[in-house]
Amino acid sequence: MKDWKKKKVAVYIRRSKGESGDTKSQLNRIKKKINALVKAGKIKNVDFSIVGKDFDQQDRFNPARDLVKQGDVFNEGDGKSAFGNARKRPVLNEMLRRMREGEYEAVIAESLDRYSRDPLDFATVALDLWREEGKQFASLSEPYAYGSNSDLDEPIITTQLMWGGVGKIQETKKAISALEAKLDRGFITSRLKAQLLGSGTKNEGLDYRRFWSIAQGFGENAQGNLNSPVVVGREFKQDHTWAKNTYQMFKEWNSVMINEDLTALEGWFNVVDAINAYIVDQPSPYNKVSYKSEPVQNVISNSNGFINYPAGFSPSDKYPEASKEFIQFPYPLDYSFEQLSMTKKPQETIPNWSITRTPISKLEKEVLLKYQTQFRSGK
Repeated sequence: MKDWKKKKVAVYIRRSKGESGDTKSQLNRIKKKINALVKAGKIKNVDFSIVGKDFDQQDRFNPARDLVKQGDVFNEGDGKSAFGNARKRPVLNEMLRRMREGEYEAVIAESLDRYSRDPLDFATVALDLWREEGKQFASLSEPYAYGSNSDLDEPIITTQLMWGGVGKIQETKKAISALEAKLDRGFITSRLKAQLLGSGTKNEGLDYRRFWSIAQGFGENAQGNLNSPVVVGREFKQDHTWAKNTYQMFKEWNSVMINEDLTALEGWFNVVDAINAYIVDQPSPYNKVSYKSEPVQNVISNSNGFINYPAGFSPSDKYPEASKEFIQFPYPLDYSFEQLSMTKKPQETIPNWSITRTPISKLEKEVLLKYQTQFRSGK
């Protein structure tokens, strides 16, 4: 950018899935540098109005509405990959269209990998702009740019990003391996389908057996949904959606046997009651302190999979291997809490600890109960 003078530029922002922060904070980080370029006469004034994804994300992205906005900041949004999909990024391609129509001479981004981690893929949509039209795609972090006057910039960028891309792929593979490994110790997610004593949640220590008894008393309508969910939810200081969904979840768990004598729901009740009792029995007089103690956290962590999926489940595609399997977690009460409290790796230290992983076909997966899958909220 050292030879720039009053260039009209666009600003491109994007955050990959797994990266910290968001595109709003990304823009805030680079605003000072952009304003400094304006002050130095390198670029013209920048309109920081957003084209593309709304920062607040109150409305679903609508290309017909969001790509016709006026502004110089093009926001692809959060969780948008930069590997091999340049043609499928609508905001990027709208920015390139405006460049071809002469609206912009250059683009600036926080770093070159915002455009793409695969320079060959990026070239499929933008090569003509920097090779034939002399446009530039610059970085506020690196001294190189696509389309610069230096013959060395392009090969340097290609080498750095390609090798960086390989590293990113390896990091992703390691992260996936770590997720798969957590399954073998009985852990699936930090969020629990139980509000335990001392957890600090709105209704910690909630009496789930009482909820199930009251919900059964109200019965269900012809569609199989809980009658009077507003009334039932109010009894537990919860809303109607919580009452309706919890009833459906319990009803499904109650239909699945985890052994000859025990339903998944009764087993779940037993585990939640036992952990709450264990929290109360800790030396601290306060449940909140007991909950955070290492023995209690180990018990909860090792019971995590069963608490969330007592009837077993088949993971989402986030787990490349496990998504092709039906996973059943050990019943925590088959082991002593003394055993569970002393380890973070039960698969290595507790005899007979075993996660059952049964291969499952796509057809079999389609007939699983809702709460035997990692469905997205709202579906």
